[in-house]
Amino acid sequence: MKSVVSSRRRRSTIVASAIAVMAGLVFAAGAPANAQQANPTLNVDYDAVGSTHIGAGVNASMPIGPTTLKSKLDVVTGEIVDGSMDIPSQVMEFSILGIPAQARVTMTQAGPLTGALLQTDQLGKARLESNVSYNIKISDVKARVLGIWWPLAVGSNCRTIDPVNISASTPEGEFFTINDGGRVTATYTIGNLTGCAPLNFFDIPGFFPWFGSIPLNAIVPGSNNTLDLQLSNPRMGGV
Repeated sequence: MKSVVSSRRRRSTIVASAIAVMAGLVFAAGAPANAQQANPTLNVDYDAVGSTHIGAGVNASMPIGPTTLKSKLDVVTGEIVDGSMDIPSQVMEFSILGIPAQARVTMTQAGPLTGALLQTDQLGKARLESNVSYNIKISDVKARVLGIWWPLAVGSNCRTIDPVNISASTPEGEFFTINDGGRVTATYTIGNLTGCAPLNFFDIPGFFPWFGSIPLNAIVPGSNNTLDLQLSNPRMGGV
């Protein structure tokens, strides 16, 4: 048993040492010896967990992850040349005109995750800047009336017209390191949706007035959406 534990510790130490050595190269001065030769890269995976808050008429939060952020780092320039982060679909609870509602939100990455590690005046500590786009799909919308969850038909293809661009970075006063990770935050805009059937309320005689069709574009799009994500547990990985 001791030999197994020792072997695991040695492997962890080797991985940590490799990341530390490559991280040092990111902050070292100099350029590639051969301009035609591609710069060396380092694949690093991070555990990612956090939340996003949708503003506008939704005004509700949804967990992000736990998931894995995969990155490919140019060790000469410090740029993230490729990356990805799958976001598991989640059920978001909110309200429509005071009526409890919920919807499944699916975010599908629409382009590579890119960015850079920017040096600071503190040795070994950097700031992370990143950019990635997601298509957002809304499905399984329900409203709770008289204690019963009623499905509201929005169709099977209710999605953002254009991918939602999210530029996340290290908050002011905080740092990011390859060996430890760090926190990133963002404010982003959700544009109009397309492919959605009308969102209909139900006419319940004597209790619930008829509101007619309320398009999701009246409550979802907006620019006051936020993201807060913690990246940790770095390890050698692949994009």
